[in-house]
Amino acid sequence: MRRSYWFLSVALAPLAFVACGDSTGVFADASVSMQDECDPATFNAALGPGTCVRQGKVTFGQFNSALAASKSVAEWQFVPTALAVRVGQSIQAMNNGGETHTFTQVAQFGGGMVPALNAASGNPIEAPECTALTSVDLVAAGSVFTTAPETDVGTEHYQCCIHPWMRTTVTVMSP
Repeated sequence: MRRSYWFLSVALAPLAFVACGDSTGVFADASVSMQDECDPATFNAALGPGTCVRQGKVTFGQFNSALAASKSVAEWQFVPTALAVRVGQSIQAMNNGGETHTFTQVAQFGGGMVPALNAASGNPIEAPECTALTSVDLVAAGSVFTTAPETDVGTEHYQCCIHPWMRTTVTVMSP
């Protein structure tokens, strides 16, 4: 009888994001992709020039419809949504979308700094960490944000403080 172990590959898939150490024992940084599919013509017309700087397929109207229907927009996401790293590693968050995002460590997931997006996404209470952001914390399209090296074993949460449904959970393991 042939057994199928597909469930094992699904269960182990998140571990594929753990960066491996080289022969010196130094761990490479882990990475997260910040993604969106904003349509520049409609986003810039609605929100102002430069809001969306890369060609995407989701119009501003479609964005609002999706957000109203499901409290998130699938094309606005962090990939992966779960990640494992080791103490000493940093996380590089690359903005591969057309809008500005943040990659902010929060104690608990919550709302961001845009009240209308908080309300529409069902996150009425702003994460306290999102209230203290400055322009240095904003990650423009095409830019990379690198966290400080991880120092403590445990679970951490990162979210976009503009689009609060964009989230990832990071498990920090011993070196």
